[in-house]
Amino acid sequence: MYAPFTLNISPMERLFLINFEKDPDDLYIGFEPQWFDDVVYGTGLRIIAWRKDGYIDVYQQPGLTREEKIDVAAKGLADTIIRPMTHARFNVTTSGVDVAFAFEDKAGRKVAVEIVEKSRKPTRPFSLLAPVGSSSANPSSLPVYLMFKFDFVRRANTDVTISIDGRMHQADTFPFPLNGSRVYFMRYSAETFLVDWCPAQSQALAPLSGEGNKLHGPDDTLYELSGQQDCPAFTRIRSSRKSHHFAAEFHPPFPEITHIADNNSFSGEFVLGAEASAGVVRGTYQVSRSGEEVDITLKPNGWTPLPRTLFLKFFFYAVRIFRQWPKTYLWTAKIKLGEDAPPFMESRWTRI
Repeated sequence: MYAPFTLNISPMERLFLINFEKDPDDLYIGFEPQWFDDVVYGTGLRIIAWRKDGYIDVYQQPGLTREEKIDVAAKGLADTIIRPMTHARFNVTTSGVDVAFAFEDKAGRKVAVEIVEKSRKPTRPFSLLAPVGSSSANPSSLPVYLMFKFDFVRRANTDVTISIDGRMHQADTFPFPLNGSRVYFMRYSAETFLVDWCPAQSQALAPLSGEGNKLHGPDDTLYELSGQQDCPAFTRIRSSRKSHHFAAEFHPPFPEITHIADNNSFSGEFVLGAEASAGVVRGTYQVSRSGEEVDITLKPNGWTPLPRTLFLKFFFYAVRIFRQWPKTYLWTAKIKLGEDAPPFMESRWTRI
């Protein structure tokens, strides 16, 4: 049995987006500190530095895995620089964020950032699908980046320091109140669950292991089959990290590629999601076989949120990018079948 669908789950624990686009630096318009705590990937802080030219630089502490390619956002990665960032911290409490980091950038300038919320009012976080994929020029996957315990930084009782080469920068503000409070356009997730769905590849497919209707793929991904033995098809693909679970469901079930008869085609719907609070990404699939070639397309139709407050209903309706950006993605795959070799797949994502 072979499955054309794969996924990768990031070891990232938390992230924070700090925008100062209205008061930019000569080089940077924002920072995105990310916290990792993983046996394989490493423990520490990585800073995505958003550049005015659309590219990103990465500054990260020693011990973290070095990323040579980041293409889910903006025009892609320019430079990766290792910096110690002594005394850096990334904490989230019931009062909000407590984040600080400092490093020397590649131009030899000192960068110092500290954001501390001190409000006695508890936060009211929510869940969403991050629209990070809306800015990617050349994506290699569909970034189903789910933000749990997500919130904006409140302006009252918050200390903000954004200093580059001795110059202070003002953080961008949000145009209207959130839950009755004026906020910055700085937002964070205390619990991220980042899934790269169907990364582009050009290689032979690996056979799934196991027996019966539940088979296993790489990274403990579970592939569930329908009960039809003469024409097996995938009903669900599942994987997890810590307390969060991701699932891709197919309606009707997606046929196993080596069991598709010549000159046959199928179509249906797929649903990608995790916990109900984060909503789902819906889309359509098509698959056909002609001779020894199988062609597949996946077309996301957008994100369907499940807001729990009237404000969030208005917010997700008014800011259309949250719901609409997956519609601009298209996955295509061509698989060559062979009697004496595993199926070979070429797949890619394009923006449409």
